[in-house]
Amino acid sequence: MKISSAAYWHKAFPYKSPLTGISGTELADGYEAASGKQWTQQLGASMSLLDAGFEALKASADAKDKAAVAKALSTLNTETMIGKVDFTSGPVANVSPGPIIGTQWVAAKEGAKFPLDYVVTENATDPKVPVEAKLQPYNG
Repeated sequence: MKISSAAYWHKAFPYKSPLTGISGTELADGYEAASGKQWTQQLGASMSLLDAGFEALKASADAKDKAAVAKALSTLNTETMIGKVDFTSGPVANVSPGPIIGTQWVAAKEGAKFPLDYVVTENATDPKVPVEAKLQPYNG
């Protein structure tokens, strides 16, 4: 424990899925209730992929026309479960950079369902993500 890492999504991200209307916490809690397993950061990343895909289908002139969908996707600028996805401002075409936040695995509070908790320790790339804990030294 006390292993730090970088997260591309965390259930504490303050964004909702435009497709389902659920928050990250709701997604994580639902996953844990249905599977009996602890949530993972891939849940939000996968949900944001669906969010972006459905937004592109809605924005296209014809959702059955591959070229129209590709064009809509190339100009996509929307909010998803991971935050803003803007394919018009990336370093190259069809790329949208996203935040990478600091996180750490720590011992969960007494009575928690799982032995470890994955907490946000810094939010420099997205100040809207709430910091939950101070980074602890690995060997301390």
